[in-house]
Amino acid sequence: MSMNFETLFSPYLTLRLAAFDNMKLIAAVLSEAGEVYQCVEANLLVDTFSEQRNRGYFVQWGDRWLSCGLTHSYASPIVLMTKIDLEQIDVASVTLITVPVMSMQQVGFMCIESAHFDHC
Repeated sequence: MSMNFETLFSPYLTLRLAAFDNMKLIAAVLSEAGEVYQCVEANLLVDTFSEQRNRGYFVQWGDRWLSCGLTHSYASPIVLMTKIDLEQIDVASVTLITVPVMSMQQVGFMCIESAHFDHC
């Protein structure tokens, strides 16, 4: 049975990590909960007028998509995407990513390390 987004991720929603770190965190949390997911990288249409595209990291979890941030981002939140957000993903550009699954202890260390360097 698939769990609720808020139940799994509420302890992490105030964090602002690098986009790839967000993806590693999500993979660890979902793996720990026994959930099935896919990590992907895809083009994201940022500005419809100029057709500017940026690459982003995303996690598909059942019928839900989580945004980890743009690939070059160093301080992004984890966001549960809406249907409107999903329309901004270029489906033809989706590439599967293999993310090493960390233990929850490693996630804790990563979050402490990030918090420490944010204040330096």
